[in-house]
Amino acid sequence: MTNQQRPYTDEELAEMLGVRVPTTENDDQEQHGDVLAERVKTTVHDRLVRRTCEWCGDPIDYSGVGRPPRYCKDSHRKRASELRTAQARADRPVDAGGRTTEPVREVIERTETVTRTVVRRGPGEVRRIPAARASGAPYTLPEGAQEWFQALQYLAGDAQSGRFTADQRAMLAGACEAVVDELRRGSGLTLAPYSAPVAQPALSRAERRRREREARKHRG
Repeated sequence: MTNQQRPYTDEELAEMLGVRVPTTENDDQEQHGDVLAERVKTTVHDRLVRRTCEWCGDPIDYSGVGRPPRYCKDSHRKRASELRTAQARADRPVDAGGRTTEPVREVIERTETVTRTVVRRGPGEVRRIPAARASGAPYTLPEGAQEWFQALQYLAGDAQSGRFTADQRAMLAGACEAVVDELRRGSGLTLAPYSAPVAQPALSRAERRRREREARKHRG
């Protein structure tokens, strides 16, 4: 290697530039002249002091010795491990026991039941009853012997209380006699023709209430 090819030394450069290079003997002494270059070295060192738990988020102090802790408790470390294991199993293919990512589909079978009820008119029993009461309310008759017996008791109580007029009493007596004959004989029933009662003067409200109280006493 020739002198033109080798690099210059610090002394040669200082001589060419006309400056003085400090030596090891006088580094601590002040040097005169212009400063051409200055080197500053900064060293930064980071040290872990605290971190949070990966499971619950609580802070964990780190002393600087050993591997930094990831969980504040052993139970949290076990839960995290179980979760990672379950997730790894679920991420496997379905054939290998993993979980499918397809949505759940359902097949619903619908059954409709129609119930039809048909009501037919039968022969039934034809009963001749008035269409309505004198007041306009629907007219009904007792059903069965027990109800007829109770109705006749009410009729007797009304007769004793003096509720009916003389003509009404005669009409009811004739009808009752015909019923008694029919019950004894068991043949066809022939009732006396119905005659409209003679109009009587209207009773006062107090009189009607008095007669109703007397009728209830006789029935009781």
